[in-house]
Amino acid sequence: MPSQHDELHKLRALQRVADVALAYLPLDQLLNELLERIAEILGTDTAAFLLLDESGEWLVATAAKGIEEEVEQGVRIPVGGGFAGRIAAERRAIFIEDVDHADILNPILREKRIRSMLGVPLFVADVVIGVLHVGTLTPRMFDSADADLLQLAADRAATAIERARSFHQRGVVEMLQRSLVPEELPSVPGLELAARYRPAVRRGGIGGDWYDAFTLGRGAIALVVGDVMGHGIGAAAMMAQMRTGLRAYALDGHPPAGVVDRLNRLLLTLGQHEMTTLSYAVVDLERERATLVSAGHLPPIMRGPAGETVVLAVEGGPPLGVSVAATFPEATFEFPAGSVLLLATDGAVEVRGEGVEAGLERLRALVEVSDDLSDLCLNIAEGAVRGTAADDDVAVLGARLELLPDTLRTTWPATADTLPTMRPLLRRWLGRWGAAEDEIYDIIVSVQEAAANAVEHAYAPGDATYEVIGSCENGQICFQIRDRGSWREPRGTHRGRGISMMRALMESVDVTQDEEGTRVELRRTLGREAA
Repeated sequence: MPSQHDELHKLRALQRVADVALAYLPLDQLLNELLERIAEILGTDTAAFLLLDESGEWLVATAAKGIEEEVEQGVRIPVGGGFAGRIAAERRAIFIEDVDHADILNPILREKRIRSMLGVPLFVADVVIGVLHVGTLTPRMFDSADADLLQLAADRAATAIERARSFHQRGVVEMLQRSLVPEELPSVPGLELAARYRPAVRRGGIGGDWYDAFTLGRGAIALVVGDVMGHGIGAAAMMAQMRTGLRAYALDGHPPAGVVDRLNRLLLTLGQHEMTTLSYAVVDLERERATLVSAGHLPPIMRGPAGETVVLAVEGGPPLGVSVAATFPEATFEFPAGSVLLLATDGAVEVRGEGVEAGLERLRALVEVSDDLSDLCLNIAEGAVRGTAADDDVAVLGARLELLPDTLRTTWPATADTLPTMRPLLRRWLGRWGAAEDEIYDIIVSVQEAAANAVEHAYAPGDATYEVIGSCENGQICFQIRDRGSWREPRGTHRGRGISMMRALMESVDVTQDEEGTRVELRRTLGREAA
């Protein structure tokens, strides 16, 4: 019968297994430390943790004391097979008196001359996450008291393991979630963007839903929302590959159908089994139209300038990763100023036992009455369409092509890469005053030349801005380009010709310099040739 001293010793050892400080160790250090303490409790020669893999079908040797070869050789035991597999499948303690005469799949146990073994399941919230077993090099009759003691140690170890896993996974999840969505949406004058991502509530806090928005050349912007089937870190990692691939193909100049086709082939070559759906739209800001490709995804919602709101009837292709022969047709539609385009993943609308059409209609109705784009995206992500927060993760992205004011006032970073971005905005604003194509060209060239001078000449290196202000009175277009620097003298034989070009294209060009900076004023009457 155990003495009071022995019982006190075991109690103290168990307290060491439950030591809160252990939870903050890296998982490998935590497991090794736990094995040392558990072997001490039961006076065994070996101890090992085998944890279930993501499939839940295999036990993987993760940490061992006395039989380190298990981990070094990557031993895997099927659930239901052998000693450890039976413990996991039957969810109970199992004792082996003589290893040489037992059903053992792992040959290392015999090679190490282990004679007797006792193993118990690791439980977290009544779910088996692995197996803990101990062994001795001499014959030993483990009794029910030993099994109870090992199970108690296993329960405390499982809690510590799960806490450490969660602590570690939170860091991985946070890192992956930062890659799920852009750190910030691009700033595009004349276009309002808003988006929200809400991770799954009950599935580990991470999934494969994502969105992205980025500028393309020629006055266009790409909008995409996608969903990799499945949850967990694996789905999120696949999502990151899809997002990177899509950006690369789009920035390489491929049209929307070509981008999605290449993304489909990329997914197939990766050898993954997860399917992916997505909606990919390219908005042409100059022409106020959009081209969209859908790959098995929820159709987009569009609200027109007068408030009319529809679910766009887009002929889509199948999800990505289904077939190399799949085709993905493009749909082009007008996207006039004042319109809103909304893309979302199915977690925003799906309700168990209900057809997706009902959820889409509720989403359409919500878009129809919502004026604030940011609030709209937030409400959808928080479950406004479903009536409750979704179990699945949700990604939503909205874009509104803004109505341009009579007087256009914009502020630009004094960097060369802002000049191409300016063009679609100026073209849209001039178009509303009825400017002809050649007039639009001449005026934009002049404004951009004045802006280029502000970028190149007005400032020393560092952060700076300049303003472009456009107005129209009695058919005369007036642009002012203002900076807060001092223009330098032209450098080089072929420099300093910008003023001459502007004067050739505009009716008048006035340059004013004072202590506040430089102001260039350009004027041209529509319907009249430049001076």
